Amino acid sequence: MKISYSVFLALLLLYANGLQSQPSASPHQAAQGAAVRHTNSQELDYLLVRLEPRILAVANAMPADKYAFVPVAGEFKGVRSFAEQLKHIAADNYLDGAAVLGEKPPGNVGAEESGSADVKTKAEIIAYVKDSFEYVRRAAQHVDDHNETFPNPDFLPYGPGMTTRMHILLANIGHTNDHYGQLVEYLRMNGIVPPESRPLPQAHLPVMEALDFWITNTESEVVPAADAMPAEKYSFAPSGGKFAGVRTFAQQVKHLAANNYRMAAYITGKRPTQDQDSETGPDEVRSKAEIVEYLKGSFAALHQAVAQIDDQDMLQPLGLRLRQDTRLQLTIDAVAHSYDHYGQMVEYSA
Repeated sequence: MKISYSVFLALLLLYANGLQSQPSASPHQAAQGAAVRHTNSQELDYLLVRLEPRILAVANAMPADKYAFVPVAGEFKGVRSFAEQLKHIAADNYLDGAAVLGEKPPGNVGAEESGSADVKTKAEIIAYVKDSFEYVRRAAQHVDDHNETFPNPDFLPYGPGMTTRMHILLANIGHTNDHYGQLVEYLRMNGIVPPESRPLPQAHLPVMEALDFWITNTESEVVPAADAMPAEKYSFAPSGGKFAGVRTFAQQVKHLAANNYRMAAYITGKRPTQDQDSETGPDEVRSKAEIVEYLKGSFAALHQAVAQIDDQDMLQPLGLRLRQDTRLQLTIDAVAHSYDHYGQMVEYSA
């Protein structure tokens, strides 16, 4: 049996409706509620974390022997090559990130934001771009909500005057999107359909791939949310209204992770440990760093477990005496449960 993304999503939604928990919400869905407020830092990271894979997808799509490509038809004299476009994006990430952090730009960003002269091959350029996004995302974490002005650093091309950290990074995001549009055209000029413009595959996917897709999607939301909460707030629990006895933020994250481990164990035919079965997580995992690593490990365990599922055994009863008695049900439970508590984590972070 094969299962498509759309079929799996329908199964996930049907199954999630049966769970007795609070509904989950993405950051921007939750933002529609009056009780939720996101920081400037969170909003910037939301944009950057979705922009980076678009740039990297285009960079990967262009063959290495086409990285020197420059358009020649029309008025294109003196424009950047495909490689130079990517290096320019990276250099701008480093310059703008340094301005926000109050640092000198790291490494060689080159004259006129041309990027490091030492970075030449396709692999080196992609690594350079990835590192620059990591740097500018770190800078985004230092943007507060006061929006105070400060003098433009002399290494930025804006000239004298005042600016704000929010302004710098919004300009950075717009700049990167601008060059993304140019990179897309460079691909088309070489007979390559840009990744985001390609039609979705019509063929059904093996169940293992569909399940792993949703685990990855969930992980990409939950882990950053756990990482964004300051360590001193991990003991926070809501106190107003009917919140007596609810979990702290730390306990929410450990509970989510413990259930991931629990479901991964059942999928692979193992017995979960006592702390996994009770969905509390190990008592010795206490600090933010320890809890985040425990969370990451739980998603890794799910990935490994799902890799063992095939289209023949996903609906085979396991005799677990649980509501979830097949590998498909166990995986859906883990994903739906994670999104459920992700919604609560968002509320705690507001």
